[in-house]
Amino acid sequence: MNMRIETLRGLACLLLVVYHVIGADPAHGLRVADGVVRWINDGLAYLRMPLFTFLSGLVYGLRPFAGDSRAFLRGKARRLLLPMLFVGSAFALLQALIPGTNSSVGPWYLIHVQPVAHFWFVESLFWVFLGVWALERWQLMHSPAGMAAVLVLSGVLYLTIRGVVWFGLEGAIYLAPYFLVGLSVSRFQLTSRLSTKGMGLGLALLAVACMVGLGMPVPNPDRRTLLIMVTGLALVLWTLSWGWSNASLAQIGRYSYAIFLFHVFFTAATRIALERMGARDVGLHMVLGSVAGLAGPILFERWISRYKFPALLLLGKPMRRSQRAGRRIDPAAPGTAVSAT
Repeated sequence: MNMRIETLRGLACLLLVVYHVIGADPAHGLRVADGVVRWINDGLAYLRMPLFTFLSGLVYGLRPFAGDSRAFLRGKARRLLLPMLFVGSAFALLQALIPGTNSSVGPWYLIHVQPVAHFWFVESLFWVFLGVWALERWQLMHSPAGMAAVLVLSGVLYLTIRGVVWFGLEGAIYLAPYFLVGLSVSRFQLTSRLSTKGMGLGLALLAVACMVGLGMPVPNPDRRTLLIMVTGLALVLWTLSWGWSNASLAQIGRYSYAIFLFHVFFTAATRIALERMGARDVGLHMVLGSVAGLAGPILFERWISRYKFPALLLLGKPMRRSQRAGRRIDPAAPGTAVSAT
C-alpha cells in the first residue's frame, strides 16, 4: 500500500511542477496562451490539488488522531505553519526583488492573512486538520453513517460558503471533501473495492462524462461547483483504483513535501536563466524546468535535513529527529510522503 501511495504522490508532484513550469495562465510561467500544452495544463486542474488532498486524507486515516490533542495540534502547526511562514515569506520577498518574476505579493501587511501563491494549500490544510481533530474528539466519523453525514456537510459548505479568503479558510472549504473521502477509503478499507475492474471503469466513465459536461478544459474554472467536485473525486478514486506502483515516481513521492514547498524556486530560476540565454523553445523549458523543479527540492531536503533548526523552520521537521532514522509515511502535510521516525 505504501508503494502505491508514494507512486501517486510522485505523480501529483510531477503534475504540479509541470503546471508551474507552464504557468497557471498566459501571464505566468512560460506564458503559453493556447495550443495542446495549455489545453492539457488547464484540464489537469481537476486532478492536481484534489489528488494531493485525497492522499493526505488517505494517509491520515492510516495514522489518525490518537487522543493527545496537544501533540496532534502542535505537530500539525510545526509541520504546516512554520514552512508556510518561512518559505512562503522568502518566496514573496524574492518575487519582489528579482527581475524576471511574473508577479509579486502584496500588500505586505496582509502577507499570509491573504495566502501567498501555492502556499495557500498548507495554510488551508491546517484548518482541515483542525476540523478533523474536533470531529475525531467527538468520534463523529468512526461509523459509516457518521462519516457520510460529515461528507454531506462538507459538500454543502463547498457549494455554498464563498469569499472567506483570509487565512486560507476558503481553501479549507474547497479541500475538505477530498480529504474526507481519502480518510473514508482508508478508515473503512475501501481500497480493494475500488481496485475491481468494474469500479475502475465506472469511475473513469464518470470522470469523462463530468469533464465533457464541463466543456473540458475550462481555464481556471470555478472550482466550487457540484460538477467540479464530482469530477475531482472520480479522478482521484480512479487513480487509486489503478493499483499502480512505480519505483521512479515513488522515489519522487518520498520527497513530495519538499517538492511542494520549493519547486517554484527552481522552476522560476531555470526559466529566467534560459530566457537570458535566449532559449525560447517551450519543450526545452518544460524538460529542464521540470527536472530542476523535482531534483532541486530533493537535493535541498537531503542537505538541509543535516541541520536540525533550519530543517524545523523550512520543512517542519521536529528538532528531536534522528537524521539516520528510517523513513515512513507522514500524514502531517500536503503530499508529505515521508519523514524520519
